[in-house]
Amino acid sequence: MLLNPPSASSGARSRGAVRRAAGVLGFDGYEVANLFADPTPTVVELNLLSAHEMSWPELQQRLSEQLRAAHGVLAAWGVAGASGNFRRARGERAAWLIEEAERRGHRHFWTVGGEPRHPSRWHQYVADKHGRATGGTFEERLVQVLTLQPLGSVEA
Repeated sequence: MLLNPPSASSGARSRGAVRRAAGVLGFDGYEVANLFADPTPTVVELNLLSAHEMSWPELQQRLSEQLRAAHGVLAAWGVAGASGNFRRARGERAAWLIEEAERRGHRHFWTVGGEPRHPSRWHQYVADKHGRATGGTFEERLVQVLTLQPLGSVEA
């Protein structure tokens, strides 16, 4: 579960990181879903948008269906960059997602480092200079920081 589609790039780096996470967790595949449908180059632009609510009912239906089919959920909508109305909207959507995931039988979300970090930041998170993971490939480092968190402990 990511934040929103990119508009300035193809999103290949984020999708690739999610694909590798799915692989190290033993999943055969993955599907990317987003809390917001608005494509932006960065999270900063989401702070400037005011029409988030227009697409929310449609997204809720799709997310509910994806949660029903999912064998696991990776919370990866990001931990920074939100302010004002967008911060409120992100929190409300994440809270809805947590409730809906529980209703669909999920009890945990996978996270990186215990928080819903965005995949575009995972390489930085596991870099040597931070001491959070040691040696090896990105996948070997990623498996060291992927954690299974109870739904109620994931930041909305």
